[in-house]
Amino acid sequence: MRILTRLSFILPLIVVFSSLIGCAGQMPSDLGITNGSELRPCPDKPNCVQTYDPLDTSHFQPPLTAKQSDNQTRLAITTAINETGGKIISANSLQPMGYYLHAEYESDWLKFVDDVEVVIQDGLIHIRSASRLGHSDLGVNAERLEKIKAVYSK
Repeated sequence: MRILTRLSFILPLIVVFSSLIGCAGQMPSDLGITNGSELRPCPDKPNCVQTYDPLDTSHFQPPLTAKQSDNQTRLAITTAINETGGKIISANSLQPMGYYLHAEYESDWLKFVDDVEVVIQDGLIHIRSASRLGHSDLGVNAERLEKIKAVYSK
């Protein structure tokens, strides 16, 4: 009987824990550049911010200005992402000129994963930060963008 009582307590915990492990979600298959130089639009949910479409007022924040050479800008934005907890997944030069970077951020407790994409082109640094799962991110992506901007500005 004692074993049955323990199992009835432990089994639900195992189910809950197993479901939480899946919080990372699948990496979106449509990451990257569209229309030659743009990042994809934010979904109609409050879990995304972007710097390239001012008409999307619910998700828009101003882009960063590249203040250095292309190589220095790439190094500075990569450093800002690393210092704010991001993990660089890929980075590529864009033709004819520009740079694309994809990073992941993982939340500490539930291990939710957010995707951050960066395009450096024409003297601007455009960023898109979006949660893979859920509807609201409680402002996490907007805060992340501000932290990246602050570290980059140093």
